[in-house]
Amino acid sequence: MSAKNEPALCVESGEKIVVETYDCFLNQIESEKTAYHAIDWNQINPATGPVYVEGAEPGDILKVEIKEIELDQEGTMVT
Repeated sequence: MSAKNEPALCVESGEKIVVETYDCFLNQIESEKTAYHAIDWNQINPATGPVYVEGAEPGDILKVEIKEIELDQEGTMVT
């Protein structure tokens, strides 16, 4: 397994976890003064994880329930 695919977290089946994520720009935009050309477009849409579930095997179906989503105080977009 390459380092790129190493689990960010290992959990037991049924365990509840909290995941804190980046925004879709990997938090590169810090204010309205961030220049469009300063954004590294190879770093957008980062994923969180992977999460390794103890006992899960390739081909297994996993059920994931999102219990709550908390949004930050501000949002970001580029036009």
